[in-house]
Amino acid sequence: MTGRAADVGIVVVHFGDPAPTLACLAALRADRSTCLRRVTVVDNSGSLLDGDAVGTTVVRPGRNLGFGAGANAGVAALGPELPPALVVLNNDVEVTDGFLDAAAAALARPGVGAAGGPLYLDRPGGALWYAGGGVNWLAGTVLQSRSAGAAGRARDVGFIPGAALALGGAAWREAGGFDPAYFLFHEDLDLCLRLRRRGWRLRFEPAMAAVHRLGATTGSGERSPLYLEELTATRLRPFRPLAYRLYLAALQTGYVALRAFRWRLAGRGDAGRAAARALLRGHRRALATVLE
Repeated sequence: MTGRAADVGIVVVHFGDPAPTLACLAALRADRSTCLRRVTVVDNSGSLLDGDAVGTTVVRPGRNLGFGAGANAGVAALGPELPPALVVLNNDVEVTDGFLDAAAAALARPGVGAAGGPLYLDRPGGALWYAGGGVNWLAGTVLQSRSAGAAGRARDVGFIPGAALALGGAAWREAGGFDPAYFLFHEDLDLCLRLRRRGWRLRFEPAMAAVHRLGATTGSGERSPLYLEELTATRLRPFRPLAYRLYLAALQTGYVALRAFRWRLAGRGDAGRAAARALLRGHRRALATVLE
């Protein structure tokens, strides 16, 4: 890098097996975008070797901060003068060629505070996991398009997943980054809603394509107890006002009870019982946040 400041600061939040993180870093190196970049890896599990992340800054917090607080630590490591564009990545995401330039261009549009693009499950152009999204206000859940047509259309959206999220430096400072109260899941929805309340636009950019090796770290692919508990525990926190949150709490109580009952009846033995207990633990934690 020359003496010029980076155009894009990139934060990769690592946990567990180094292999997905190394693939993520390799994809970043392969991106032929012309922007200058600086990459920081936050090693939440202490499992990266000194030679694993050559050419990057490695932050070792000494404990698992979770995704949002880990991303905050990575952005802080970029220094007090933030670049105009920040990119936060799950370690199980691999960007495609041109991703970084597309992110910088999207964030340069007037009023855009965050941007994201299509997320594919296996390969670019394959099965889609995200092609734009919003919020189902009736249920308090995220809606994610998986339409190939939607994946090719640039537009403003209501939600961008944190798996591959670009943010303007000014928007990041104004929002204060991710809320560290979220250990895992819904920290992205919370940040998107806080940006929207402050008048920032969220932009979907088709050229910001990436592959998401879903669940490589969290176990979401097989609906692990960790995934079920943490996802349930944070469902209510992003929403305002209190009356709406109380409505969602009542709605979620019935939904979680039904889902736990179905897991118990699914005939999966100990696995089904563990899943049901994880759901109920998570919902008890969610209810404790209602009045916060």
